[in-house]
Amino acid sequence: MIRTIHPFPARMAPELALATLSNLAPGSTVLDPMSGSGTVIRQAAEMGHKPIGFDMDPLAVLMSKVWTSPVDDELIGNVADSLLKDVIDLDSKDVWLPWIDESIQTTEFIDYWFGKQQQMELRKIAYVLHKFSECRFSKAKHSAADVVRIALSRIIITKEQSASLARDTSHSRPHKVTDSSDYDISEGLQRSLNQVRKRLLENPPTGESLIKLGDARSLKAMKRESVDAVLTSPPYLNAIDYLRGHRMSLVWLGHRIEDLRGVRSSSIGAERAPDKPIKTDRFDPIQRAMCDLSELPTKHQSMIERYSEDVYRMVSEIARVTKPGGTATFVVGNSCLKGIFIQNSAGVAIAASMHGLKELRTYERDLPSNSRYLPMTKDGALGKRMRTETIISFERQ
Repeated sequence: MIRTIHPFPARMAPELALATLSNLAPGSTVLDPMSGSGTVIRQAAEMGHKPIGFDMDPLAVLMSKVWTSPVDDELIGNVADSLLKDVIDLDSKDVWLPWIDESIQTTEFIDYWFGKQQQMELRKIAYVLHKFSECRFSKAKHSAADVVRIALSRIIITKEQSASLARDTSHSRPHKVTDSSDYDISEGLQRSLNQVRKRLLENPPTGESLIKLGDARSLKAMKRESVDAVLTSPPYLNAIDYLRGHRMSLVWLGHRIEDLRGVRSSSIGAERAPDKPIKTDRFDPIQRAMCDLSELPTKHQSMIERYSEDVYRMVSEIARVTKPGGTATFVVGNSCLKGIFIQNSAGVAIAASMHGLKELRTYERDLPSNSRYLPMTKDGALGKRMRTETIISFERQ
């Protein structure tokens, strides 16, 4: 089993990517518009394809880039040594981080989640990394610095309490467990960096890939009919809130907390009503396929309405960029709201048929019990249905 370089809850199983992509012609263009930790991108590159990935989560994009970008280990070591020396030589009084120091919300967030001593060291590291990003170095050097960023994130996004004052951050359920800490940031970062380098040496990335920040509902960077195959796992309704944990490290990587909150609230699967009233019945078939709305409170009906619009727009873009005869495969988990089973997979299937995608195959896959992150119902029959995910494949007509 390949050990990945960074914690990520409920990542796609590599065997699903292998099975789905195995029949493609060599050199095919493969798209994952919600690429998460980069499993599809990594597998596609290793199979000789040309993978393209997008995600709204900046940390997901970063870990995908590191996991899929070949970088010489000696260069990683040299860049890391130079960066860490700069950190040691830096006077804390010279550190100014505009995304933190000019943002009250970000400052308050950091003061709550991080001890004073850890803040001082993290500020110096953040400053050095930020200055490095502004320099005109080679692509390889910047990729090496990304390895250091991932190593830094790994001592924050953890199960047990480490660089922050929280635990369960890697499960996107951070909760504060102490008001002070003696955690040594420098030692922790060095250990983490050694582990990341070891895993990259054990399983070095191959091939070329393109991974960027982007929204699956608006793939403006992609041309019409430019993709041979799409393989993705769209967030399901009330899905894992990845950014709830990821923001803990992203605030040290140049991101304001208010911007990250904006991404969280606008993501597919967010537990929110539509931003403005939906004045069309276009999405009604998707909603009816997912559940009987009358069984839900008004608040949750609004969540279904928002999700149906998101799914419609996502599938519309995927259909637009897929070549005629190309395939689109969705790995979809289902949800539970107020004890009502929400069949997200059925909503995706209806949206696909609305956009000219012909269903090829549908099957269910049991989820390992230790990989389940959604709220579970106490009802036995419903609980059993919640322990599966649906894989649906379509062909573009």
